[in-house]
Amino acid sequence: MRHRLSGGWRAGLFSLAAAFCLYTPLRAEQGVAIPVDQARAAAVLAWQHGDLETAQALTTRLLAADAQDPLAHHLTALMALAEGDLGTAQQAARRAYGAARSDLQRRNAALVAANIAARQERGVALRYWLRQATEAATTPEDRQSGQRALAQLRQISPWTATLRFSASPSNNVNGGADSPFNEIDGVPGFGTLDGDLQALSGFVAVANADLSYRLRQSAQSETRLTAGLYLKRVKLSDAAERQAVTLSGSDLASNALDLGLSHAMRPAGLPGTLEVDLGFGLGEDGDSGTRTTRIGLRHSLPVSDATELSFGMGWDMEEETIARGRTQRMPQINLSASHLRANGDRIGASASAYKVDSVNGQQRRSGGMLRASYALGAPVGPFRLSGSLGGSLAHYEDYMVGLIQPPGGRRDQTLFGEVNLMMPEVSWAGFAPQMTVRASRTDSNISAFDSTQVGIVFGLKSLF
Repeated sequence: MRHRLSGGWRAGLFSLAAAFCLYTPLRAEQGVAIPVDQARAAAVLAWQHGDLETAQALTTRLLAADAQDPLAHHLTALMALAEGDLGTAQQAARRAYGAARSDLQRRNAALVAANIAARQERGVALRYWLRQATEAATTPEDRQSGQRALAQLRQISPWTATLRFSASPSNNVNGGADSPFNEIDGVPGFGTLDGDLQALSGFVAVANADLSYRLRQSAQSETRLTAGLYLKRVKLSDAAERQAVTLSGSDLASNALDLGLSHAMRPAGLPGTLEVDLGFGLGEDGDSGTRTTRIGLRHSLPVSDATELSFGMGWDMEEETIARGRTQRMPQINLSASHLRANGDRIGASASAYKVDSVNGQQRRSGGMLRASYALGAPVGPFRLSGSLGGSLAHYEDYMVGLIQPPGGRRDQTLFGEVNLMMPEVSWAGFAPQMTVRASRTDSNISAFDSTQVGIVFGLKSLF
């Protein structure tokens, strides 16, 4: 229990502070000049003995001398928290963290902010501040304790949130052709492509946010509301702007919003987990917009402690938002496998197939994709490494080039690969840096769709 200090105690604190005048003095209530370091010590001692009046007077003078005094902000947060003023405590804890001059000060301020967030029942904020406290841990024991607390919170909290930001220079931001000539296999002669249809270099920035809320949970099932937001912006290089005819970066921008409901369960008599997903989305790509409805079903089956198989099927319907907009329907199936090796490495493989039905012959197509991935279990220095290779096929049976129908329609073949590097032990404000090197090559029987894309993606991924 805290007790107020007597007048003698209070006078003693000011006398103690005045006795060792080493730094910039503060003027106390009694008119005594108090050095900053001794005023801090006196404020802490007053707080520890429950004399909030004296502690408040000293922190007020400390902040008057230095508005970025971390200890004064920290004590302000503690006093407001003790008095139940969570709003003031929250602001002071943030200021204490921002003004901190050491890992210990950052950790202590973050722990106070986490305490406040817990009392306010703000789960995402609680996880964020615990992450900050864990990152500022000065001992391995403190770091491990923070990681265990975060793991428990993820299981308890009904909220999950992931934020990603990336920026990527690319030699081909519009998926344009490698050549200015348009040739069709099996058709004599060739045409030419204007600058808009050829590869344009530039810079791509992407922001991606995913949020979900657990509606209910039992030993056998879980239901969640989900939401996703995707934003992409493109800046053409100076050379690309000179090459482009009418195309601009805004024409290549895209936005997407998705809302959904997912339900995972373990039905009696059926091994593994069954997940049903229903979603609705709005998309904007350049000057066109779409509405999307989707439904999916996935069955995950553990084959052993280290291996899991998954089979899924889905059906998407996409409708243009313009008047009398065209509708596309896309059934799809996919199969994937994952295996955890004894050394911690993970191997993955997946296969998928789809068909797009549309009244527009230029959009009707079928195709598939194969992909293999490998992730190292042990870090390489500060990095977590993973990579993937794959290929895809797309066949447009009714595709036309002007009045010419290519023999057999349009056929695209793509090979792609990427290497990912992430530094989970290095983060800023709860975001870990990551870098992805991507390359792809598409060959088509219509040279307008022959393209090579190479890019390096620099990104940040949330860890809270």
